[in-house]
Amino acid sequence: MVNLSDLISFDDCVEVVQSSLGEGFRVISYRLEKVPGQPGFLGEYAHLVVSTVEIETKLSHDRSYFVKCLPFTDAKQREVVQDLGIFTKEAVCYRELFSRFESNPEKVLKWRPECWLARDDLMVMEDLVEAGYRSMPFQRSFGKEHMMLVLERMAQMHACSLDLQYNQMKGSRLDDKFGKMLFETTFMRENPWFVAGLKGVLKIALDGSKYSRNPDYRSTIQSQLMEKMARIYELSQPSHRFQSVIVHKDLWYNNMMFRFEQDQTGNVLYDKPLDCVLIDFQISRYQPPAIDFFCTIYLLTRRPHRDQLYNFYVQYYHDQLRQKLDKLQLQVDLILPWQQWLESLEHYKLFGLLWSGVLHAY
Repeated sequence: MVNLSDLISFDDCVEVVQSSLGEGFRVISYRLEKVPGQPGFLGEYAHLVVSTVEIETKLSHDRSYFVKCLPFTDAKQREVVQDLGIFTKEAVCYRELFSRFESNPEKVLKWRPECWLARDDLMVMEDLVEAGYRSMPFQRSFGKEHMMLVLERMAQMHACSLDLQYNQMKGSRLDDKFGKMLFETTFMRENPWFVAGLKGVLKIALDGSKYSRNPDYRSTIQSQLMEKMARIYELSQPSHRFQSVIVHKDLWYNNMMFRFEQDQTGNVLYDKPLDCVLIDFQISRYQPPAIDFFCTIYLLTRRPHRDQLYNFYVQYYHDQLRQKLDKLQLQVDLILPWQQWLESLEHYKLFGLLWSGVLHAY
């Protein structure tokens, strides 16, 4: 078993402070405080509190950072997560991919937390809670304002990916250079969790849908649905037909954090979001933006919401991508023209439906 105190060294803290604050600070001491609660399956969390002195003013400060690491209290779980490669995948994305994305605040809107240290077994990141961010409460409905923020940050992430491809790599596909870190982790026939989710969708269709009582419909569902759903494996492969970007691919409510307005007594107004960042990039891939669009639409909204605002969101995302690309001297009409955007939505709609179905089947 790995001890909490062994995860971070003094030299690590110096690197984190210099990366986040600059060289005008000296590290005095540090401590790690485990986040209360049960560890997650994919990792464990802690706060790194670093005591510093500003060299010029001699003022002391305690700085808090968020630490994600491989499971350290359960050796077997740690081995399982290491074998999956999901944790390391996110660390490598931060270290080798996101670090190359444009970050000038005059060109790019903040869309993710800062990451100051990314090892294959541990990441030290911006403490979003201390910065005023929080998750939406479980089962709280996302409104139009929430969705617009998420889609805008998503468009910014995609625009940064396109900037890397076209301005820095002269048009080369990102999976040619970064393919080893963008491997599929979830949507595979070899993944028993995902296959069980598809079987859950089949069971709901047979026993809990409006077609359940019709013998002919039940027979058709029983004989054909699993075969039809298997198309999701094809939809999870890289595309040479549509423009691709680095996609998050798991944009459900727990993988984004918001800043919210507060009333005069300090109560959080969850219906009035002000800002948003995307988090947790363990299953990111290089695929068309429609993948992320349908993740947000089907994982975050209910059907009446979609029926009312779907067309608005289709236009809004494309407009936001246009604006973000303009600031990076790129033209959306040359990279993801409107007609290609619409065709990609038609092509990938099943992906969003099935991913939502799998998550709700558990």
